[in-house]
Amino acid sequence: MAVFHTGETLRYAHGGPAFAPWHRIYLLLLETACRAPIPYWDSGLDHDMTDPTMSILWSNQFFGNGDGEVMNGPFRDMRTILGTPVIRNYGTGDSALFTKEGLRAVLSQRNYADIAEPLFGDAFMNSLEGHHNGPHVWVGGHISALNSAPWDPVFYMHHAYVDAVWERFREQQVTNGINPETDYPRTPPPPEGHAANDRIDFRPYINPITNIFAMRNLIANLVRYEPFPTCENTCNSSPHLSCDRARRICVSRERPVAQGNIVSASSSSSSVAMGASRGSAFRVESRSQARAEARGPLPVGQKFRSSPVQDPRNGADTIGTGPAAAQIRQASVQVRASATSQSQSSTQTRVRRDVFQNTTAHGSHQSVSSLERSFTNTFVLDGVVDLKRWVYVPVRIVYTRSPNVQGVDPTLLGNAELANDVCQTAHSGASKVFVASNGLNYYGNYKEFAIIDERQPVSITTTAVGIKNPEFGEGEVLFTSYDSCGRPCRPLCLTSVNGQQKYKACSGAFKISSAAPTMYRNSYKEAISVSLSSYNLVDSSLDDASPPVTFVCGNDNAWPWVY
Repeated sequence: MAVFHTGETLRYAHGGPAFAPWHRIYLLLLETACRAPIPYWDSGLDHDMTDPTMSILWSNQFFGNGDGEVMNGPFRDMRTILGTPVIRNYGTGDSALFTKEGLRAVLSQRNYADIAEPLFGDAFMNSLEGHHNGPHVWVGGHISALNSAPWDPVFYMHHAYVDAVWERFREQQVTNGINPETDYPRTPPPPEGHAANDRIDFRPYINPITNIFAMRNLIANLVRYEPFPTCENTCNSSPHLSCDRARRICVSRERPVAQGNIVSASSSSSSVAMGASRGSAFRVESRSQARAEARGPLPVGQKFRSSPVQDPRNGADTIGTGPAAAQIRQASVQVRASATSQSQSSTQTRVRRDVFQNTTAHGSHQSVSSLERSFTNTFVLDGVVDLKRWVYVPVRIVYTRSPNVQGVDPTLLGNAELANDVCQTAHSGASKVFVASNGLNYYGNYKEFAIIDERQPVSITTTAVGIKNPEFGEGEVLFTSYDSCGRPCRPLCLTSVNGQQKYKACSGAFKISSAAPTMYRNSYKEAISVSLSSYNLVDSSLDDASPPVTFVCGNDNAWPWVY
């Protein structure tokens, strides 16, 4: 997912009116993959603190430390495409967090063109994207550069707030008699990629849609946001916020700091492991910061433009950035080349997957992958290409055909009904189901596919996907699956119930270790052979060799992230 926010794609995601709709779709795709909503980070609650770096969010309970290499919190084991830990440098640069002043400026405007880039001079104060830049710059490290910002999970929580602000703006437009679905800037001509009918392209996850389509209410209605915290709503009853009654605003509570972890600026220098304050009252050297600075400038390319509001409390960026590493450029080219090849292979008009009932009036959808097209995994794991670092997990696919939009079982009509399917695949009835593994505490992705028969009421097959070899350290991995139309499949995990092994609904997330019984094999062939010789959907006493995860797929006529 992070690779989509690199290279050439950035021209279509930033610097124009496509910024808000592009990132809205981006967030929805991640929520689909994670099967969970993304909470928003209102960084203005931290900005209004005496020292924003002391916010409870920069604690082990939430984001982890913000000074240098991330060494605690839920993201401490994550690795980037370059094989490094996530790196931050909070409280630095020339930009403020998303301030209430900026929020008022954005919400004081009427039309989307008034808050969408490009804006210059005094009008830049009204820029939603401009104020969005502030937290990127303020947090520093990887999130401060366009190519590497999504490597830090804070990116998604920050963008959830930006999306919430945009939604509040849209609600005001409705009150003012403006239709937010059609209020897209057309004059002067927007930058390349930002015109109303230019495409947002996230293949193979969804078919391309236009910028103006992503402005629709049917997209906006997929998400609901909590009200912004105020003293009037008791700061949303959050135990991590407090009402500053003198200013009548909510602010974040301070994170706990171990005794001796803070020293006065006037005292002798001291060192802590991580979590050093950056406020004007305290300056502490931390080992996590020293380790990050020892790496030198981050090879991630251009940083975000400064925001309209500056924060004089900030310090200088002691890490900085340099030219983008070759791995970033290669990953960007690879994802774009994949999308381009799919586009060239399509001879039919591309439109949204069926969200409304009259899809056939707009033409049929081309499947994201035809049977004759293949792909190759890179076998990059934590920045190293080494086949010994990979092992393989058998995965079962159960494909069930669902009634079509008229409620008729399409299998009763055979291939004739398949010709009218909303998302066509090969006319033989054979189609692909993709299965992917994504490292949660390591950098590594692997994708494989299985062939199913759409003509059958139920089609069952098996495949295998690569994961990190636990001999190189225990790994945490998320398995996902989708069919050739981009529709997600539901994971079922093998569990023990009263001494019998049964499949139950799950998230698809696993912790991989070398403890017996192992869920993996050392080669793709072994993983496939074990699965083929052992599985039996009827037998309730499945043995230990049964695939640890099964995906149930169907052709339900629904938007991908609605379950």
